[in-house]
Amino acid sequence: MKLKLIFCLLILGKALPSWSCQRDTIRLFYDINQKDLTPAHKVTLDSLSRFIKDTTVVKIHGFADYLGKRDSNFTLSTARAEIVKAYLQKLHSKSERFFANGKGQVDASTRAHSAIGDPFNRRVEIIFARPAAPKPVLKKPIVVPRLRDTLGSNKKSDSVYTRINNIGGRNVGDSISFSELTFQPGRHFLRPSAVRYMVALKDLLKVHPTLKIEIQGHICCQYNGKDGEDLDTRKLELSLTRAKFIYDYLVSEGISPTRLTYKGLGSKEPKVYPEMSSIDQDQNRRVVIVLTGK
Repeated sequence: MKLKLIFCLLILGKALPSWSCQRDTIRLFYDINQKDLTPAHKVTLDSLSRFIKDTTVVKIHGFADYLGKRDSNFTLSTARAEIVKAYLQKLHSKSERFFANGKGQVDASTRAHSAIGDPFNRRVEIIFARPAAPKPVLKKPIVVPRLRDTLGSNKKSDSVYTRINNIGGRNVGDSISFSELTFQPGRHFLRPSAVRYMVALKDLLKVHPTLKIEIQGHICCQYNGKDGEDLDTRKLELSLTRAKFIYDYLVSEGISPTRLTYKGLGSKEPKVYPEMSSIDQDQNRRVVIVLTGK
């Protein structure tokens, strides 16, 4: 049974849904007046290309900031998008699935103009569209395998475990953000590398049976305060289901539900803003642990 659970976890870790939504958009950022791809851009696109082979449609939108003339900025934003499209087409035979367009400049309506412009708006967004026939809802693996032997001798020196072990010494109401407890894009399943930290949290709660916590889920890639769509449930509840995934695991491992609460905060409290890279996005796909009782 244990081997079967481990196998299922590895499959989930490697699986990427066949479509994504704007809530997990990939972004490339540019210097002033730059339209050509940098080496860093190409590394991102090369890594991305292996995930879009099952995607029905890929939409590529180019943007420019307010520097320069509006007509020139529209031309620049279009060129950025078209160059990205051409690069991806070289990697995929079904080039008809790629669509590129320029959105022109994004005005700085709420900020003072600066000579350096707005780096966040000098970008290209790559968006995966929903396929014509949606895939069936995936079953949630409630039970996660014990991975004690993967912690090894690094457990004491790892700062993640230090923070987990220090939860009991915090005051009621204190919160601890774990950027290592991150999730797969658009889903409520942890990345495989994060599972061991969830197991460590469970071990702490068993050692300290009076501790009570609240699990708060978060999402990336949008700034409107709302929740994102969970690709597995097809509902706008991504931050909530991420928190519930941790909750369900702890309960399945014998932690009393009376010691646990959970909620989703959507995009209300990003850890990194604005998100300038895929690393920043990963930092916001997270949970926060709040100590509610000792």
